[in-house]
Order: sequence, then structure tokens, then C-alpha cells
Amino acid sequence: MTSRPPLYLALANELIHTLRAGRYRPGDQLPSVRELCQTHCMSLATVTHALHRLEDAGWIEARPRRGFFVRAAATGPLSQPPPAAPALQLEDRRRRLMALAASREGQLSLSHLALAPSLLPLAALRREMAACLRTGVDALGSGSVFGSQTLREQFAARLDRRGVRANAEDLVLTQGDGESLQLCLGLLARPGDRVAVASPGSLRMLEVVTALGLLPVELPMPLAGDALTAWLARERPTVCVIDLGLLAAAAGPMHDADKQALVTLLKVHGVAIIELDLMGELHRGAEQGRPLKSFDAEDGVIYCTSLACVTGPGFSLGCVASGRHRLRLRAARSVHGELIPLLTDRVLASFLAGPAFDAHLRRLRSRLRQQVAAWIRAARQHFPPGTRVSAGDAGYVLWVELPAGLDTSALLAQVQADGYGFVPGGVFSLSGRFDHCLRLTAAHPLEGVRAAGLRRLGEAACRMLAGASPA
Repeated sequence: MTSRPPLYLALANELIHTLRAGRYRPGDQLPSVRELCQTHCMSLATVTHALHRLEDAGWIEARPRRGFFVRAAATGPLSQPPPAAPALQLEDRRRRLMALAASREGQLSLSHLALAPSLLPLAALRREMAACLRTGVDALGSGSVFGSQTLREQFAARLDRRGVRANAEDLVLTQGDGESLQLCLGLLARPGDRVAVASPGSLRMLEVVTALGLLPVELPMPLAGDALTAWLARERPTVCVIDLGLLAAAAGPMHDADKQALVTLLKVHGVAIIELDLMGELHRGAEQGRPLKSFDAEDGVIYCTSLACVTGPGFSLGCVASGRHRLRLRAARSVHGELIPLLTDRVLASFLAGPAFDAHLRRLRSRLRQQVAAWIRAARQHFPPGTRVSAGDAGYVLWVELPAGLDTSALLAQVQADGYGFVPGGVFSLSGRFDHCLRLTAAHPLEGVRAAGLRRLGEAACRMLAGASPA
């Protein structure tokens, strides 16, 4: 038996029939959202989402504070996302989704990446800061471009444990992963170059790529085999940006043999690799996964990491590792980068050098192991049958794949009325293939308002699957 389409999709197709019949001509204004709600007896969220689907397909355009207007005619129903929408439409679509998912005052996000304060090493960092200031206050008024030798040596020692061979001279410290990626892309690509991105990809990665005037193209999955080889020969990207953490949460961890094969294949095709590894220290299994850089014998991978997910945003310095490109990276940062505060530098160097850092990591991994398991159990309990919930083997990101036909941007519009939010899957891709997915995080214990929010989110998804109109 064929299930009926979601209400917003049925309305979108009905509006298309109206446009094809010539009732509205290019440039005409459609009835207001409120009028459409009354005419079709549907909720504000349903009507708004139907209009956005038409906008994505190029039928209509939104004009600020005026409403929706008819554009040039398009073709095809909206049962699936348009197969080749113009890049500008895709960019506008992501921007609208990101604005919809943005945290609002009085709203609790179930996707926030910032760890709960109880999971951060705040007491240890305070002790290190007090000790640093007792030796003199000069650290408050000083900074460095590349980070101190002492701190870079500590980063190099951490990387060595993960199989990444880099000395302190190969490292450049930054203000975080966003700056690291911007430096690397500015070094390897020029406006108009094609940048291969693995999807789902991080929000910041996609935004940095497009902001630099580069053309992101999505890698085919899986990241192996003849299909990938043919794709590389056809698309000919200049750079490939990969965040294995989010990929592992969505599709499962890559085996070491597949990582080695990927590094080798991209080298054969002359594609530079930028690897983002933000949660590699937070492995929840018995063994810590190896980054792509550890399979890179010829220094062709530029490796970017950050402390943000371990020490919190107040001490979120990033690190770029590349022996081949270190001089050009330093030159670029000396021109474009802000100084690394000496106080932050000294506090982190002392913290990483002592036993407190590893003790913190052990406690944090243990707590996250428990929290991730609790969130997964609850999500599987509350979401509709057929929902897939996964979290990879490191970090605290949960990837939720709902049954086909559910659109998580429409779901978000419903739960926001209850004071909750999350990030829909469409934000993490340049296409519509993750429109039925969403990201959650186990950054906080699942209790109180978060437990209630996850239950309400699951209930709303069940109502949508059953075809019920939102209350």
C-alpha cells in the first residue's frame, strides 16, 4: 500500500498545479501565508514549509516583508528535491535552514555542541591561570603569531600518540578550527576551484568553503571503490575537506585499510587533503581511531584539530600540522591572523604537560560514553519505528535518520513552538538527501527539560509520520 505524502508536500504540488494552470503569472504575488492557512485549513508551519519547497525548486521567490512572488516556470513535482538546482538556490536554502535552526532566546537546543560546564576542566584551568598570573601579569598584554614553542611541543606530543608524525616546527596554532580551515583553503585553492566535501559535513566547513568563493562538490559515498575513482576523474577537485567524526556518526567508522586507500587514491589524482579532527581525543571505545594524517607518508595531508570540545570555548585554540606547507601557513597567519594570547598559551601548555589533562580526558570519555548511550536509548524509544540512530565511536554527536518522507525542517518548525530546537540534516549538505535527518548532541546529561524535549521531538515525528496536522 502506498502511503500518502506529507501535508506540506501535497500542498506544494497542489500549488504547482495552480501555477501551471496560469492562475498566477511571473511577477504576481501569491496569497499571504495567513490566507493560504485559512484556504487549505493547514497550520502555519505546514504552509510555510510548502512555500519553501516551491522556493527551493525555483517556482517562487521570497521578498522581505512583502511575501512570495512567482518566478519563471519550473518543471516536475516536489516528491523529491530538484536534482540540479542552481548553486545560488542551494546556498539560499542552507542559509534559510541555518536561520531556522539558530538558537533563540528562551529556546533549548538539543543540538548544541558546547559541553555542559560540569564536563569541562574549569577548576584545573583556574588553578593554572592563577599560577601563571602569580609569576607576573605580562601575559595579559602579550601574544604570539604562531603559538609558543612550549605549547606547540605539547600539541606535537599529543599528535604523536595518534600516529601523526609532526614536530613543533611543523605546527601553526590558530584561534580555532574555523581559522585553521580558512588558512588551509586560502593556501591550496583559488576562487572558482572545486572543493570536494564529504557529506554530511560540518556547518563551518561548508560556510568557509563558499565564503572564499570556492565551489563545493559532494563526494560520493562510500569513500572507496570504482565509483569514487570515476567521480574524481570527472569532477577534478583541487582540494578535499574531510571531517571523519561527523561521517562516522552518520555512516559508521572507516576501517584503517579504507583510510589508507583513500589517502592513496586522492594523491594519485593530485587532490590535496584537509582533514578536520575535532573530537578524535574523545573516543568512547577501547581503541582510539587513527586520523587520515597517520597514513600519510609523504606529508600530503594538512591536519587540523582543536581543543574546543575538550577544554571548552574559553580555551579553544586550534592547531594545523603540515611540514610541507608550514612556512606558507606561517606567512599567511602573520598577515591575517590575530595574536594568540600569551595567558591562554601558557595556561594550556602547563595543563597539557601535567597529569591533570589526561585525568580530565579519562573522566570526560567515561561521562560521554554514558550520556551518548542514554541519548541513543531514549531516541530509539521515542522516535518512529524505522528510525536509525548512530553516534560513531568518538565524540558526542548523534545522527538521526528518520523514515523517508519526513522533513526535519518542518519538524523543527513544530517543536520550536514548544521551546525546543535542533539542527536539521539539510544544513549539513548541499543537496536534499539529508532532509529526513537531524543532528542531536549528548553534550549534556539526558535529564529534566532535555529528556522532556527529546520525548516531545519524537512524539512530533510520530505525528508527522502518521500524517496528522500539527496542533
